[in-house]
Amino acid sequence: MKKIVLAIIFLFTLSVSAQDAKKWTVGVGVNFIDNSNSQNGNYFNVSNWNSTLSVSKLSAQYEFYKNFSASSEFTFNRLEKDKDQNGGVIENNLSYFGWDFNGRYNTAGLFKLPSKYVIEPVVGVGLSWTDGISNQRLNAGLSLGYFFNDTYGVRLQTLGKFASETETTVGNNMIQHSIELIFKL
Repeated sequence: MKKIVLAIIFLFTLSVSAQDAKKWTVGVGVNFIDNSNSQNGNYFNVSNWNSTLSVSKLSAQYEFYKNFSASSEFTFNRLEKDKDQNGGVIENNLSYFGWDFNGRYNTAGLFKLPSKYVIEPVVGVGLSWTDGISNQRLNAGLSLGYFFNDTYGVRLQTLGKFASETETTVGNNMIQHSIELIFKL
């Protein structure tokens, strides 16, 4: 419960700071969970990925210092029966909810790319619930974005999510891919 209260305080703090123009980026998209193919090096076997194929990701990001930003991301998904998961097989359809808080640094300028490109290493922490069972995570990944104009863009992101509780087979360590439409505010 303390962690949820701290997360709400964090989000409130970010929202109070929203006075600067174009410092906020919000996103809406879909996510795909792959938490088995990394064990055999078969990262792109999409037949084992889980997805709802509907809007399943919402995000808010605030740039608090040049190229440095913090983001909050909410994702939900369904882990489907009979799919491989961490060396086992899911016995029943399960729900997944994740809430992540990540730090980002836009490195596109280091590569001399125009400002419409965004390349961000991402690190952070998260909470997840798989069929009501909670777990904490450490996140690490990469986000690639492209803005079509000053306001609208698209973002692809891959995060490795490493759970603190690894006793259970289903819903702990995973790779989560997402694609979002993003908007600068």
